[in-house]
Amino acid sequence: MSYLITTFYRFVNFSPDRLEQLQADWLEFGQRRGLRGLVILAPEGCNATIAGLPEAIEAFRRELLLEPELEGLDFKDSRSANLPFKRWKVERRNQTIKYRPDCPAPGGRHHHLTPQQWHAKLDDDVTVIDTRNDYEVKVGKFSGALDPGLESFEQFTDYARQLELPKDRPVLLYCTGGIRCEKAVLDLEEQGYTQVYQLEGGILKYLEQYPDGKFEGECFVFDERVAVDSQLAPSSTYRFCPLCGDPGRQAIECSQCGSQAVICEPCLSKRGPYCSKGCHPA
Repeated sequence: MSYLITTFYRFVNFSPDRLEQLQADWLEFGQRRGLRGLVILAPEGCNATIAGLPEAIEAFRRELLLEPELEGLDFKDSRSANLPFKRWKVERRNQTIKYRPDCPAPGGRHHHLTPQQWHAKLDDDVTVIDTRNDYEVKVGKFSGALDPGLESFEQFTDYARQLELPKDRPVLLYCTGGIRCEKAVLDLEEQGYTQVYQLEGGILKYLEQYPDGKFEGECFVFDERVAVDSQLAPSSTYRFCPLCGDPGRQAIECSQCGSQAVICEPCLSKRGPYCSKGCHPA
């Protein structure tokens, strides 16, 4: 059996009543059709990664596209033999993705590059910046991209303020599915940068069209797959480290119990070859 995983987002103004209605409708629909995953609803829009049987996902898409605010919604798809989520959640939050509260909600297309345009522009004299967290970047990134070393996306504002590049230099931003760049591009423009572009649909959309392109490694995802490879298949290399929760790929035999496990390089270096916190000496 194969499950379809799809991600989407849209920045649009939702009233409190509209949020309440959509939350109730989507929660009921997902429960009825056996969907799994997380939908975030906020006054500024929606952001989701969901999974289910293909026919259930397609039915939910049709439901979404009936909403006038979501016409033309873009989806990024991948597949898995297993459901990568345990539950179905539709949550109301203050923001679609946590960032500085005074950041304006993006609207419409704003210096978006299609995967084809992005692929071509990488050959130009440009600066490419990865807007994801440091543990995501370690799993894979575009060749030559700058890693801001973020522990959380909220730190990108400080990074933008400290960045020292010519203000007219072309800067290309990317993330997993596109939503983080929608806000990051505004921060760089606030600092006076005049040529800031973002990868439309993020890494996931790029890999749909360029599986053998200029992205190196795998793409971290926030579910039980840990990452997807260049074919958008669940990673066969990475697992969540049982000691810290970050992605890891170091196969070990536990010094305490002898079990086989996969942990991350920092934990192997600092803590040693242990399969769990229970086996690790206090």
